[in-house]
Amino acid sequence: MFDKGVGLDVRNGSQRRAQSQMIEAERMSVIGRMACSITHDMRHSLTVIYANAEFLEHHDTCANGRANLLLEIQEAVLDMTERIDSLLHFSRSGRNNSFVRERVSLVVEKAVAAVKHHPDGRNVSITRGKFPPAEADIDARNLESAIYNLLLNACQAATRSTHVPEVTVLITEVDERIYVTISDNGPGIPTSVRKTLFDPFVTAGKPNGTGLGLTLARRIAEEHVGSVWVEESNREGTEFTLSLTKNRSLR
Repeated sequence: MFDKGVGLDVRNGSQRRAQSQMIEAERMSVIGRMACSITHDMRHSLTVIYANAEFLEHHDTCANGRANLLLEIQEAVLDMTERIDSLLHFSRSGRNNSFVRERVSLVVEKAVAAVKHHPDGRNVSITRGKFPPAEADIDARNLESAIYNLLLNACQAATRSTHVPEVTVLITEVDERIYVTISDNGPGIPTSVRKTLFDPFVTAGKPNGTGLGLTLARRIAEEHVGSVWVEESNREGTEFTLSLTKNRSLR
């Protein structure tokens, strides 16, 4: 019996190692594809920066023209930074996470403030409900990134609305779980990508999307013993919900 038990433990250990290796190989494969995609897009952004810098050297460029050139440079730099951040978050997600007890509403407020500084969020009305003082064991940096991605997606969708672009953020708590719900009044998610929405590199038609925002959001939520899903999506808008568990020891 002892020998059988040892053999079973060895087989189980081998299976766990094999599964871990497969997951890591899949992660590295996605990172490789993402790196190729980023390299291609980086070249485009660098071309914009270089060309605009040359135009700025022309003394006959008017003040309004210079302002537009500088704005394009800033947007190109921001786009490059976001793509690098996406790759870094994806590569380190799930490794050496630092979980501490914090108020979730503070993380959401930081994400809202960050999105308002993004070009796609500046002209969007972001309404927030009354946030409860709920606390949870969280990796604040990663959780803020997940909520930021959901908010940015919502803002980008809202800007395609035929009405004034609006986004709403709500936090609710039920027993040991906390829910962050983000809704927009955009045109809805295309039917063609709904089944693969959380897969890497699915951009729902966004020309400058990395296709990792929702993938990262779900992965980070899962690290918090939760998930991300689409509550509803139609021509009048879309609603996403991110859930997490207050106490990770209850997993």
